[in-house]
Order: sequence, then C-alpha cells, then structure tokens
Amino acid sequence: MPEDLAEFVDENHINLSRFVQDKLRELADSENSSNELGDDEAKEIAQKLEDLGYLN
Repeated sequence: MPEDLAEFVDENHINLSRFVQDKLRELADSENSSNELGDDEAKEIAQKLEDLGYLN
C-alpha cells in the first residue's frame, strides 16, 4: 500500500474512532432512559461512516 494511502486510511480510522468514542460518551451521559439511539443519532453515525468510506 502506498504510504500516502496508508496515512489516509490511518487518519480516517483515527477520526472514526474519535467519533464513535464521542457518540458513546454522549449516550452514556444522556438522560435518555431508553438506552437506544434516536433516529437522528443513528442517521448522523451512518452519514459519518459513509463520509469516511466505510459504507460505500
């Protein structure tokens, strides 16, 4: 794998990891007693995954 592509993949993985960690923190801190993602939250996560190329 070319070095620039490897750096791009690594950066996307780091960004995704941070995004997922932030979302998990938000869910843990939220007062939502249903313990389920709302539609908007699920769509936001799916959009981020798609933007990073994980759902293409």
